[in-house]
Formats: sequence, structure tokens, C-alpha cells
Amino acid sequence: MLQQIKRKLDDMRTIKTLAEAAERHANAAGEREPGPEHFLLAAFDLPDGLARRAFARLGVDPAGIQQAIAAQHGAALASTGADPALLADAAPLPPAKGPYRAKGSMQGVMQQLAAWPRATPTEPLTGAHVLAVIACSAQGTAARTLRALGLDGERVGAAARAEIAGYRAV
Repeated sequence: MLQQIKRKLDDMRTIKTLAEAAERHANAAGEREPGPEHFLLAAFDLPDGLARRAFARLGVDPAGIQQAIAAQHGAALASTGADPALLADAAPLPPAKGPYRAKGSMQGVMQQLAAWPRATPTEPLTGAHVLAVIACSAQGTAARTLRALGLDGERVGAAARAEIAGYRAV
């Protein structure tokens, strides 16, 4: 029981780290609220390295994700008739004050992370869990970004689950 409490506290710290990193990524892109694409970037920042290893397993360098996200945002603007060059002028925003806010699409991501079936009561939340949850979405900027990188959600999810399984075995 004590181990389960410790794991939940560790998970809360991981979520805090993810949320803060996602907000930094969103603010750097001139966005006030982070969405799944920013949590995707934040998963690669986690010290466990499992999201990076999942991408390596797929032969993809995660360094291209930020540019792919920007391209998806530009394409979304262009589809409405707006000039994608408007994004080039987006100045980084300072961190928000007050309670944490994220895009509405993050609610589903957080619920899926909370409901993730853990193999053991002590299995920690990792970047691979975040990657697997975000990869299962067929819509949104994160899903379009993965497709732009030549990845489908099923393959990304499988690579993430393989990293989680390997992490458990250690």
C-alpha cells in the first residue's frame, strides 16, 4: 500500500513536470494554453527517456517534432484563408499567472493517463505512457504532426508500449 501511495505521488510530480514543460513549449510558440502537441514535446523532455527511445525504435528523430507542429499550425491557418506567415511573428509569451490552464483536448489525455492499466502497483508514469495516449488520437495537431513525420498512431503506440514493457523488466 505504501508503494502505491509513493507511485501516486511520483506520478503527480511527473504530471507537474509535464504540465510545466508543455506550458513552456506552448508559450515559446506564442500560445497561451498547451495542447496535446505540447505535452508530446514535454514527454521527450522527461528524464526517463522512454518517449525518445520509442521514436528511436521507429527510426525517427524527435528533433523534427517542433518544426512539424509549426507546419501543422501553419497549414491550419492556410486552410482558413489566413497567411501562415502570421505564425512567424508570434512572440514567446510569459508564463501564465493563476491556475493552470490547458486546451480542452487535454482533459481526455489526462483521463486516459489516469486510467492506464498498470502492470504492477508501482509502475511509474513515463514519457512513453504520454506518447502512447497521444498517439491513439486520430484528430488534432499532435495526430497530424505524427502523420507528417510518416508515423501512424498505431505504430507509435506499439513502440511506446514496448518501451514501457522493457522498462518494467528492468
